[in-house]
Amino acid sequence: MVTDELPFGPAEIRSYLKVTGWSTVSGGDVAELWRLPGPAEEIVLVPMKPGAPDFDKRARMLVADLARISGVGIRTVTDSISSVFHDVTDLRASHPTIRDGSIPLDAGFELFQSAKRLRVASAAATLRRQGHFRNFPVRAREQARDVRLGQTRKGSYIVPIISQARSPIDVYERGQDQIDVEVEETLFDRRVTATMSRALGVLEEMAESDRLPTPSEITDSIGEGVSYELCQALSRVVNSEAVDSLDVTFNWSRVASAPPGTPREVEFNHDAIAVVERVADQLKTSVYSRENVIYGLVTDLSRHPDDETGRVGVQALIQRRSRTVWMDLPDASYHEAVHCHDAGIPVRVRGVLTSPPGGTASMTVTDFGPDPSLGG
Repeated sequence: MVTDELPFGPAEIRSYLKVTGWSTVSGGDVAELWRLPGPAEEIVLVPMKPGAPDFDKRARMLVADLARISGVGIRTVTDSISSVFHDVTDLRASHPTIRDGSIPLDAGFELFQSAKRLRVASAAATLRRQGHFRNFPVRAREQARDVRLGQTRKGSYIVPIISQARSPIDVYERGQDQIDVEVEETLFDRRVTATMSRALGVLEEMAESDRLPTPSEITDSIGEGVSYELCQALSRVVNSEAVDSLDVTFNWSRVASAPPGTPREVEFNHDAIAVVERVADQLKTSVYSRENVIYGLVTDLSRHPDDETGRVGVQALIQRRSRTVWMDLPDASYHEAVHCHDAGIPVRVRGVLTSPPGGTASMTVTDFGPDPSLGG
């Protein structure tokens, strides 16, 4: 529970302490004692009742103690605790004229608009892989309402995008036989951020190459979440008169860990944007194609010893409703499904989805494996 006075509650405090090396000594419903081992052993008191009259006072005393012990500012500790369940994506616009922490109005407008466009385009690619979205899925458009913007920071102009990485409760455990709709809704934000990171990383690699990307490479980039709309979001902000370059830094939640294979930072200057625009031109004019992406738990497994494929059921959210999607998987993918089922590991499946209202949902699979967005 988060109080009106502070941007965090006991769950955030306890998770922050765990990832910074503290452990519980004793406690109950009202308060807990936590210990940090070392030459100068430290003990702090953690208030556990947000509704208590002295909760704010005790929490602020705790933050002050943690700031003193770690040698950083109170604001830094406060931000770290309040964002422990969040990913923070920093969009930074650079230009030689930006010296006093301000930015021209037109450039600032494009930066804020691009923050929205990047999220919506990435959310759309998290649901469907296609080069050009003539109409965004409703769930993708809702991303602009789900995420938050932090306060802009001085220096080169920085706009932080704050999105949920993981809920305070555990995601899934071994032997779980159905998805949790609330958990899946929470994980969607993390999956969008992971899609954005991978897609921007692919574009940066293309831009830094000593040759132009081939048509087949551009087509393959769709599978990583690149789209015409994502390219346009980058192009519009960097092509603003007062912006020299845009870099995007992904500060992954410490309780969820970074998705494997994602860059922590990418940068696009005017030369890079020229390549991005070339990619956008092909994506806009290429043959229309689409693949769906679903995320969920393997709940059903069936295979005869003599069969070359196995029947697998994955429970996932389809238009925000829990449904079982059936698919036939070859040997290697079927064994991967068995492993994910036994270990309670969420999966990501890409392919052509058939989901008739009231009928059986099925999928012709292109790619199957553990959900890469959740990290370790």
